[in-house]
Amino acid sequence: MQLIEKVKGFLGDPSKEFNLNRDEAPEEAVKYYLIIAGIYSLLSAIVFALIYTMVSPLVNNYGLLTQPYGITEIFSNFFMSFILMLIGVFIWGTILYIFAFALGGRKGFIKTIRAAMYATTPLALIGWIPLLGAIGWIWVCALDIIGLHVYQDISPGRAIAAVIISSLLLFVTVLVVLIVIITTIVPMVLEGISV
Repeated sequence: MQLIEKVKGFLGDPSKEFNLNRDEAPEEAVKYYLIIAGIYSLLSAIVFALIYTMVSPLVNNYGLLTQPYGITEIFSNFFMSFILMLIGVFIWGTILYIFAFALGGRKGFIKTIRAAMYATTPLALIGWIPLLGAIGWIWVCALDIIGLHVYQDISPGRAIAAVIISSLLLFVTVLVVLIVIITTIVPMVLEGISV
């Protein structure tokens, strides 16, 4: 029941919930994050399977998506999503920490990672739903701001700046990687050159 209370707190009154959990052991945040990352990953894998089975017959005429989709693929998607969530929270937390530190946050790396872990609560609830995922990410950023303000003892303005700068850096990095993939790897695959 403590998990459900935390989820309600981070969604309903995040400032109070961040303050309540300010001094708890880092392991508590890790346990919480593992559970919500698992929920998100499972729901994402199921939704992807449903979408695949609906779209597959429509595009089979073009020779795409001809492989059947079963429990193995669902497990594979769950596992990949879960691993990416674990890696992603540490990458995101590190970027947040760098900019929070640059803007005066001196309470440590672990507190920023904890804030990032707790801030993903909305993503676990709605991030797996097509088209609502974007709202989940915006909500995550809002909770990151509150978390940095509480855990790093920086002003709300500095917390906002840290999250905006971190988000822009991440967006530009992803954009550059996508451009590189689209301009180099995709043409090689289309020409039959193995990557």
